[in-house]
Amino acid sequence: MHKLFVFPWSLAAMLGMTADAHAVLEAVQTHDLNRQVEACTDFYEFANGNWRADNPIPASLQRWSRKLSAHDGNWHRQQSVLEAIAGRKDWRPGSAEQVAGDHYASCMDESAVEAAGAAPLSALMTEIDRARTLADVERSIRRLQDLAVPVAFGSSSAPGYHDPLHFVWTISAGGLGLPDRDFYLKSESRFAEAREKLQAHVARVLTLGGISDAQANAAAIKIVSLEKRLAGASLDSAAAADPVATDHIMTFAQLKTLAPHFDWEAYFDEAKLPRIPLNVAEPKLLQQLDRVLMDTPIATWKAYLQWQLLESASPSLPKRFAQEAFDYKERYLGKRIEAKGRAQSCVESTDASFGDALAQQYVKAYFPPAAKAQVQEIVRNLRIALRERIEAVQWMAPQTKKAALEKLAATDVQVGYPGHWTDYSAVRVRRDAFWNNVAAARRFNVNEDRQQVGKPVSRDFWLPTPTPSSADGYLIVELNKIVLPAGLLQPPFFNPNATDPVNYGAFGIALAHDLTHFIDSLGAANDLKGYPTNWWTDADRMQFEQRSQCVVDQFNGYFIEPGVHHDGRRVLGESIADLAGVHIAYAALQRVMQAHPVPVVDGFTPEQQFFISWGQATGAAMRLEAQRQLVASDPHPAPKFRVIGPLSNSQEFQKAFSCAVSAPMVRPPEKRCQVW
Repeated sequence: MHKLFVFPWSLAAMLGMTADAHAVLEAVQTHDLNRQVEACTDFYEFANGNWRADNPIPASLQRWSRKLSAHDGNWHRQQSVLEAIAGRKDWRPGSAEQVAGDHYASCMDESAVEAAGAAPLSALMTEIDRARTLADVERSIRRLQDLAVPVAFGSSSAPGYHDPLHFVWTISAGGLGLPDRDFYLKSESRFAEAREKLQAHVARVLTLGGISDAQANAAAIKIVSLEKRLAGASLDSAAAADPVATDHIMTFAQLKTLAPHFDWEAYFDEAKLPRIPLNVAEPKLLQQLDRVLMDTPIATWKAYLQWQLLESASPSLPKRFAQEAFDYKERYLGKRIEAKGRAQSCVESTDASFGDALAQQYVKAYFPPAAKAQVQEIVRNLRIALRERIEAVQWMAPQTKKAALEKLAATDVQVGYPGHWTDYSAVRVRRDAFWNNVAAARRFNVNEDRQQVGKPVSRDFWLPTPTPSSADGYLIVELNKIVLPAGLLQPPFFNPNATDPVNYGAFGIALAHDLTHFIDSLGAANDLKGYPTNWWTDADRMQFEQRSQCVVDQFNGYFIEPGVHHDGRRVLGESIADLAGVHIAYAALQRVMQAHPVPVVDGFTPEQQFFISWGQATGAAMRLEAQRQLVASDPHPAPKFRVIGPLSNSQEFQKAFSCAVSAPMVRPPEKRCQVW
């Protein structure tokens, strides 16, 4: 999505304590400690060593932790909700229960899906096949875009970069079968192999759709060639994620000049889009599309459009289509060994199609008002602790400190679910028509997205995905917004029955980490209303960088194997935020315990429980090869160093465990890092 610097916040990527989705965690998991190792020597091994020893990484995965099994547990919670409502057939038509329950039931009815085959696509496939002119091709492009199939290009609404308080229509790259332009253009063997795999996959999908082997093989060559031409004019993944590189506001008239052979008048009329300034993320791509429209045979366009439709619909079609999609997208590109079961796929389809309908029922079952109030109280305490830390900072200029405090106060933390649920009553959902339900949901959601263009961005704004029942949250730096879905706010990330040290050590540190992003060197690019304004002085930035060098040096010294160490600059932003998160959450916990003391558990003080919670929440096991890839590209440190890095700078940690000054987990005072 254009312009929004979105940080995923996922249980699958961050946190986890238990594989049992229904477990009640009253305290830290002391049975998972490796007491053969001293906390002051290697806290990563001490806090979670027994768990890793007892739970080796599955052969099909590169890493393993409580976090992954907890993430998996969330779809079981979603499933329990859907099974309950799908078991009834007397819901009011158009109600959240009827929409979500009947969609899930239609997906689970495998025999009906198999019997229908590809027939539900026949009308669109026939329309595409009857195309004789470029106008016919463009009409089919519009029909597929109505179905959220990003043929030729992608499009969506998003808060504007220069005006984040209003939605702008954005046209971007889309319609490619490979993940990145490099796959189409580079000559290395792995990229050449990927092109061959794509071509074979395209041919198989077309064959499944009823096209002869000979025609499908010939068409696949032309389709990959067409995609290669479009990819050649696209930005690489790094540039495509850069809000500055993809900022090209233009008028409707300028858009028509950019690609004059595409019927933008018909596109905007049928989509009911206002002709107000829009953003074209990649102008060169549209210029190339204009050329490709003119010099590509109609037959090639028809094959491309049919392939795109079949590819997009495959997960909702009979098993032979879904299996082919999995073999290519998941097994080959995603390196996933095992396919998801039918139930999980149907849960995910319901969540993607009717996310708010599912979430309304999920919240009733798993996120009561008391839990929401408890999370909001933690958020308030973390804000107070961060505000006090900002006020105490010596290196910020007074005007910068004032702006940081104002921005912190303006940062919006959405907890659990939005204040307004989507109304699906206009969507017809049947228990016996799975693809038709998917198509109806896609049209509805695309239309809802288009209707936002030009309108103000409400404070209650949520992205379409992740949904409120998802275990993935996110923050949007430009909007000063953090979204914590109800599906994320479950054990082990947050547990209403856990002690305060457990919740502040897991959820508290993670949230404090992200709150600092709005006022650190990343958040310095946008003011409290989200406008692109640098509110730091040059002196502030210089002071920040001087203090940051300590963290760079620290992580440059962390080796995953001889000769391979972290790049301190690469992990700097996340490591500074971790360091701040520990300090802020600890201070917030101390405030809470003044009114609500916490007992010693199995010999561990509340302060020790806090740090153990962080170690258990973050201490994943990861294969060496995965760590090699991580240090080469990921802004997060490897799990071991993410655990011990901030703690070795913490005087509170040293005091809690009575560590000697010379202990490995204690950095000497002259090397101790502190930015916030």
